[in-house]
Amino acid sequence: MNTYRSCLLAAVSAFAFTSAQAQSSPNWSPATGSTGTILKQEIRWTSKVPLNKTYAELTPAQKAELHKAYETLAPGDEPPFPAEGIKPIFTAIKNAQRVLQARGQLDMKVTVGPDGKAIKVDNVGSVKEGQMTDLAQQVLMQTKYKPAMCHGEPCTMQYRFTQMLKSG
Repeated sequence: MNTYRSCLLAAVSAFAFTSAQAQSSPNWSPATGSTGTILKQEIRWTSKVPLNKTYAELTPAQKAELHKAYETLAPGDEPPFPAEGIKPIFTAIKNAQRVLQARGQLDMKVTVGPDGKAIKVDNVGSVKEGQMTDLAQQVLMQTKYKPAMCHGEPCTMQYRFTQMLKSG
């Protein structure tokens, strides 16, 4: 009987300690009474330019939306664009985000040459040095692009990839 009572006392003590730890957790919000979640949030694509289309497959409205990001793009000129669309880049970033749980604005400027190859990638976002920026730069460097067109000729221009990252 004494052993049973000792085990019961140990179990109740462990439960009380666990409850106290949960309430003092830094994720717990007294305003909402929530404790957060251990589920990792998926990043989402929030743009009027679809992930799964190449530049040639974009509608005139989608191309116009893309062109808004380029202040000096002359009528008839085209910006560079991932040859297979944005989806392969986004998928690689999304898969890395599941593990790395980086936070901030991933904002990369890719200088694309007239041959459609990336020349360099600059990080201009709030996600600073680290594995996520290194991975994003590698993915963007290895991506093949439709080159920009200036006055009917392939030319060098920057492609901008932006994605908000939130950890779960």
